[in-house]
Amino acid sequence: MSKDLPVLFCVGTNHESAGLDFRETLYLEKEEIDVSLPKVVEAHGIKEVMILSTCNRLEIYGVLERTEIDHQHLVDIFVDLQKYSPTPKKDLEIEIKNHCYQFFNQEAAQHAFSVASGLDSLVLGETQITGQFKDATNSAQTKGTLGPILKRLTQESFSSSKKVRTQTDISKRPVSISHAAIDLANRVYGHIKDYNVLIIGAGEMAEIAAKYAFKYKPKSLSVVNRTFNNAQKLVDNLGFGRAYGWEDLHEILPKCDIVISSTAAHDFILNREHIERSQQNRDGKATFMVDIALPRDLDPAAGELDDVYLFDIDDLKQVVGENYEERRKAAEKGKKIIKESAQSFLGWMGSQKLKPALAGFRSYTDDLFDQEKNKSLAKGPLQKLDENQKKALDQLFKSIANKMSGDASRNVRQPPEGMFAEDLADSLQILFPQKAKRDDDA
Repeated sequence: MSKDLPVLFCVGTNHESAGLDFRETLYLEKEEIDVSLPKVVEAHGIKEVMILSTCNRLEIYGVLERTEIDHQHLVDIFVDLQKYSPTPKKDLEIEIKNHCYQFFNQEAAQHAFSVASGLDSLVLGETQITGQFKDATNSAQTKGTLGPILKRLTQESFSSSKKVRTQTDISKRPVSISHAAIDLANRVYGHIKDYNVLIIGAGEMAEIAAKYAFKYKPKSLSVVNRTFNNAQKLVDNLGFGRAYGWEDLHEILPKCDIVISSTAAHDFILNREHIERSQQNRDGKATFMVDIALPRDLDPAAGELDDVYLFDIDDLKQVVGENYEERRKAAEKGKKIIKESAQSFLGWMGSQKLKPALAGFRSYTDDLFDQEKNKSLAKGPLQKLDENQKKALDQLFKSIANKMSGDASRNVRQPPEGMFAEDLADSLQILFPQKAKRDDDA
């Protein structure tokens, strides 16, 4: 029976398995995923699927009915996600194989729970990933690819995340990539209160950076966004700073000392030439820039310019070391919670295969007792029973059926040592076929 069990899998890359350059190569827009994913599902017979795409990871969670899959099969799935995109990327298979990880069943569940809890993040214990995991779940639900197993997986992921954050000190101090970017600026300047800060973008990461920067009371705070109203809304929520439209970016840039960029642009919004021209208007003053977007917003070549200090997401690893030991100890406790949750989830997965056999056995006993009761009431002494007596007899049969099915369920789910639940469930289906048919002469 175990050969028919569905397989939960996860395949992907993250900040630990691949550098920023390669993660950027693999990056897919939502629209690209929408085109590519159905083709991958069809090609590989994936029953359920969910994609998690952030600045630090691209992961596929899915369910396959076949158990003969191996790690190479998961690599093929990941390669095909790129191959079937509207802008196919070729000759990536070897690099993907070298930089992606593959998990099955309990390990896949454990990884999902760790990700949702922030225990697998570049910034250990960050909270933003939980929202991103929820967005991925909602997207899969909308597309109709979130089946019963992934639905339960995501529910348990959020439950595990809540346990980790309430039962450990992992979230004692809020941290995220956006926090780390501002912390790095403070480390470079000593304190940003005497400097002008520019936030490019008005999305979630930009908003977090702006709010965190505001706590340090910078000399000024400017927000530039393609949609001016979104920039204005962010400034209004802060009660501080000034919003600008996209057309004002090159005018504002030379006036700012610290630049944090996080947009959803497909290409660089500032190339080397843009930043070089800006520096010519800064009278030799340095500009500190942190690019927390994927794909990157700022041309890495600008980091070669004099008085330009450019950092990207992977550079922030040095910053997040602050208070790391405290968070690491909390994470160790969190990992135990995650492991227990994953074991429980795997038990639930296994029990799903037992349900048809146990339901079939219950149906067998119900049909058998009902059939035999009706035969007995139709002839002999039991014909003379009144309605109350018939009801009592019916209740007796139901009580016996409940007892038999309850004992069978308990013993199948908790098999004796040396026996397997799947084998016992198989035996039930063979010995007691769902429709109880009895020959009248039996």
